[in-house]
Amino acid sequence: MKIVGRLKWLPDGEEQPAKEELSLLVHAMILDRDHRQACGGQADCGTCRIKVVEGMDNLTPYTLDERELREDFPDYFQDDERLACQCRPIGDVTIQVPDPPPPDLRFV
Repeated sequence: MKIVGRLKWLPDGEEQPAKEELSLLVHAMILDRDHRQACGGQADCGTCRIKVVEGMDNLTPYTLDERELREDFPDYFQDDERLACQCRPIGDVTIQVPDPPPPDLRFV
């Protein structure tokens, strides 16, 4: 797998190589981070939302599924948030997982 940069997870500052073939959610799973996700990476629930502290331009563009979820629930997304299941790194990125975790949008 091609390493394209570094991922830094806040607040603890844990770092790992950013692999372009893997979503941010898979990166979190590799580190065994406690990262909530309820729909198995299908962009249905929005529970895997992350705040991009640095490097928003170093993530792949929005997928159609992610755009649709953001359009359907605009009050639940900030400009600096992405779905970890739908984006992959293409460079260095600093990420913060919300605490408490975001609500499951399938039930709001």
